[in-house]
Amino acid sequence: MRQPKPWYRTSKAAWYVQLGDRQIQLAKGPKAETEKVAWDAFYKLMAQDPAKLPKPAVITVAVVCDLFLQFAETHNDARTIRWYEGYLQDFCNSFGRLKVEELKPFHITRWLDAHPGWKAARRHAVTAVKRAFNWAEKEGVIPASPVKSVSKPPVNKRPAVLTKAQRLEVLAAIPDEEFRLFVEAMQESGARPSEVARVTARDVDLKLGIWVLDKHKTRRKTGKPRVIYLTPRLLAITKQLMSKHPEGALFRGPRLKKPFGMHGICSRFRRLKEKLPHLRHAVAYAIRHGYATDALMNGVGVAQVAELLGHKDTAMVTAHYSHLAEQSAYMKEVARKAVS
Repeated sequence: MRQPKPWYRTSKAAWYVQLGDRQIQLAKGPKAETEKVAWDAFYKLMAQDPAKLPKPAVITVAVVCDLFLQFAETHNDARTIRWYEGYLQDFCNSFGRLKVEELKPFHITRWLDAHPGWKAARRHAVTAVKRAFNWAEKEGVIPASPVKSVSKPPVNKRPAVLTKAQRLEVLAAIPDEEFRLFVEAMQESGARPSEVARVTARDVDLKLGIWVLDKHKTRRKTGKPRVIYLTPRLLAITKQLMSKHPEGALFRGPRLKKPFGMHGICSRFRRLKEKLPHLRHAVAYAIRHGYATDALMNGVGVAQVAELLGHKDTAMVTAHYSHLAEQSAYMKEVARKAVS
């Protein structure tokens, strides 16, 4: 059976696709200028109804990505969907018209090499593409993922953490109270920047002294809400912001009064590093790393630190957050105790 595909009708100056006895207009305008628009519209049309999908042997990369994004819209939050869209759209710009059976790991390598500025993003990009094709295989859209053998680049481990004194220095360099409270909340809790950014008054249990987040980064892995335990200082900050913002996000920017977004947080820390050039490693996650390191050095058990950080088990704490090997003075004292 002949598979549908876009075609250009010169007399109408428009692109169409034939589906059964219907001709559907996809785009209107000069052929060369609207060809990409027409193909994008075609892929979205195909994704709306699985019955209209081409046979597995001729299904394209773009159709797989569109179907996966359609699935993500009902199973992921808006931030995660935007994350997938960014990488998958970029990938489809290069290889969207390839048939799935023509897609090779080589194409992902070429795609990554076309973005030399990507660092940690290389791992994220591979994750997004592999997830889309693994989903398509699981759902029976394609017989097998052609990129299953692609390895994710290793996680870039931060070379250093912010000491307690350095974290206080960062706080002192922040000019406005709103962002200072945001950073202080990270210091007091070890929470991810995204978790602090999304907490609302509804997520707070003042009686128990906790934040409870139903939507969080590791929900699928842990299968339970993220519980963040409040120190006396963080409890006071929470009460202060709840009275100010009874609805919506508690932590908001000083000018637009909108919740802190990831780009805004990164920009803030970039400006802080310009103010404090001796703290070139000052990034939002360095505060979380420092929190874990301090907790371990203060004698808190690895399992308890993992719980405080919201991890499923202790593996991430041991591999990425402890940094105890870098604390030479502390480790020398441990070595002394070991033989005393």
